[in-house]
Amino acid sequence: MSKKDTKENEAKPQENVEEKTATPAPVPQEQVEALAKEVLHWKDLALRTAAEMENLRKRCQIDMQNTAKYANKDFAKDMLPVVDNLENALKHTRVEMGKATEALPPFLTSLYQGVEMTHKQLLSALEKHKVVKMQDMGQIFNPDKHQVIQQVEDPTKPAGTIIEEMQTGYELEDRVLREAMVIVTKEPQNN
Repeated sequence: MSKKDTKENEAKPQENVEEKTATPAPVPQEQVEALAKEVLHWKDLALRTAAEMENLRKRCQIDMQNTAKYANKDFAKDMLPVVDNLENALKHTRVEMGKATEALPPFLTSLYQGVEMTHKQLLSALEKHKVVKMQDMGQIFNPDKHQVIQQVEDPTKPAGTIIEEMQTGYELEDRVLREAMVIVTKEPQNN
């Protein structure tokens, strides 16, 4: 551009250019309220979904912990009759050994000691995996842990006191693995 053209452009008055800004058309109040309700609905749905997902995550975490904690439950339960049989063998052998008038053959004493060691080792292995005997003697009957097989009158003890254990109960962690079969006291009958 030449100097002359530049001066002419400067001399010309600027055209009055109106800015072309579109003003939005007014939105009806009903439409605003409807959109606000929809926003609230979706916000509420998003919050509920997030809360539900968090609860699900926590439940899954608890389930995984419980699965790991009680994974050996069935195996431990299957081992309890073995423990019972070893205990019965030891008990009856002690009785018979006490009745013996002659010296027992050394192999019987060794056999008894071997069964006793096996029993102790099995109980130790179960305890290692959190399977423990319930200590019920002298306790008050608890229907969650005990199964009553007989009631006996005993005025010296409160009703429901466990006085004999017919089958030992076991717990795994904080759950009953097998209920104890017990004999409990009852109130004396007045005739």
